[in-house]
Amino acid sequence: MESTTVISAAPGDAMDRIKHVERQYQAFPGSQYVLPSDAQEAERLSRQHRLWLNIFGNRLIFPDISFRGDECILESGTANGTWLLDVISRDIVPRSVAFEGIDIEPRIFPVDNALVAARGNVRFSVNTITKLPLEWENKFTLINQRLLIAALRAEEWKLAVGEMYRVLVPGGWVQLGEVGRWEAGPVTAKATSLIHALFAAKGMVADCAVQIPDMLRGAGFATIHIEEKVVPISSRVGEEAGEMGKNLIDVMRGMKTPILNAGGFGIVKSEAEMDALLDAAIEELDRMPSANIRWSVFCGQKPVV
Repeated sequence: MESTTVISAAPGDAMDRIKHVERQYQAFPGSQYVLPSDAQEAERLSRQHRLWLNIFGNRLIFPDISFRGDECILESGTANGTWLLDVISRDIVPRSVAFEGIDIEPRIFPVDNALVAARGNVRFSVNTITKLPLEWENKFTLINQRLLIAALRAEEWKLAVGEMYRVLVPGGWVQLGEVGRWEAGPVTAKATSLIHALFAAKGMVADCAVQIPDMLRGAGFATIHIEEKVVPISSRVGEEAGEMGKNLIDVMRGMKTPILNAGGFGIVKSEAEMDALLDAAIEELDRMPSANIRWSVFCGQKPVV
């Protein structure tokens, strides 16, 4: 994200909260996840998945894995299961490979999806990547996780990477997709300062994409691959770039409730002011063909021995 000055505030004080129309959020004990869990967010996640595929050459599995058929795959932060369902629909792994999708909120699990019912070896459960079931040790050949920047605090990132290492089979792989910084103009920078303030108040890691390689090494992963893409986010460049910009601003809109419940951090004073700021930010992006964002995939392999 852009470098900004974080204006601190004491979040959660009832007298500071700004009235607004709230969406549905997760209620997992201790979780700091700041994006909603509702039908609107499920639609955004599906659009984001398509954008992600376009950025990374339509690839779903990045490590070179030869599946025999007796493996298990874990998706962390599965939400509405877009990645998992896409892997199943393409038949890129044997049908006997089992899937486990976990999330802290089950509201948008795709449990009624026909692909899930037909396969018979796909399970969704409420779990946190920071504390996986003990019996999952050395169970999974691949773990997929994308964009938990809005979910994990600094200490939780280390726990999460350690748990991934524990539950992978020797030789298994983790693939982590994350967003890095974006570059635009002053209006977008002001909107970004809201996110920085929120993350600071909750102890979350805005630059997790910079820190993930060292986290993987620290947990014991031996082979690490990094792939970064810098992509435009302005409709001046094209329709897809415009969709990328809209997705970024929609993510910010999704954080409205935690931001306004914290009093707006001295940056916005009403719901209308925040809406106007985000509307102006998307207009700014559409005037700036140079506006861009960084997306990365980090792959780490657990040593065979």
